[in-house]
Amino acid sequence: VIGFLVGEKVEGSSFLFDASIKGPAITHLTQVPEGFWAILLITIGAAEQFRAEKGWVDPSEVPVDQPGLLKSDYVPGDLGFDPLGLKPEDPEEFMIMQTKELQNGRLAMLAAAGFLAQELADGKGIVEHFQSM
Repeated sequence: VIGFLVGEKVEGSSFLFDASIKGPAITHLTQVPEGFWAILLITIGAAEQFRAEKGWVDPSEVPVDQPGLLKSDYVPGDLGFDPLGLKPEDPEEFMIMQTKELQNGRLAMLAAAGFLAQELADGKGIVEHFQSM
């Protein structure tokens, strides 16, 4: 959601991609140079590989009747990355925080869907709509 607003607001003045990406945020993806997608794909692939190795039992060690078996000490969503020390120590508090994060992510996806729908409807950027209010 912030990316939509910032992407439209810094149009023409960003250090990314020589400030060549312009227009409503919904059109930005088609303007990104192709090399960026290769880097993004490799980065996401590496992150997913790390997550798979941390959370799932190696397929060669899994019984045939239990595909996708999680490791016994793995808690979904907990990859051990907490540089600011925000993760609660209490498992119940962790589950509450995890639920809040999921709800926040879902709300952000709904907001982004609203932005996309509005930009598709009239071709104007979200910042333009806010400024015309």
